[in-house]
Amino acid sequence: MNLKKISYKFLIPLGGLLLLIIGFLGGSVYTNYLIKGNEYPANAVVKRVLDGDTIELDTGKTFRLNGITCPEKGEKYFQEAKDFTESKVLDEKVSLEYEEKYKRDAYKRLLGYVFVNGENLNVELVKNGLCKVVIYKKRAKLIYQDELLEAEKEAKAKNLKIWNK
Repeated sequence: MNLKKISYKFLIPLGGLLLLIIGFLGGSVYTNYLIKGNEYPANAVVKRVLDGDTIELDTGKTFRLNGITCPEKGEKYFQEAKDFTESKVLDEKVSLEYEEKYKRDAYKRLLGYVFVNGENLNVELVKNGLCKVVIYKKRAKLIYQDELLEAEKEAKAKNLKIWNK
């Protein structure tokens, strides 16, 4: 009789602990499935910076910053642009925003805007003279086109980095 009371005292907390563990693991698996299964995630953690305007997300997807182009490997300011991007977003949770009609580029990478701590990384790269604005004539106006062009105008006026001739 005494043994039954002892076993019941341990059984209830043990059962509760088991339910917590199952709930946690089940929730993690479910959350992970939703994140990896979402074609266009709204948030992600940046796991790797490939260059100034291309990052890899914790979802395994590659994300290309829209409306800008940074110097390529071997070009002047390539490393500065990559380092700038790394300093802002590497291992950080970022918000992602997409154009309605242009969510992927020609290489099937996700295409859009990266926000970290409320700051638009696309605009910040241009503002610091590390990227140029790229606008295609036959496409709709970009969501942040005005901000990008203004940032480029300021960087040119200050002769910053790529604009320093």
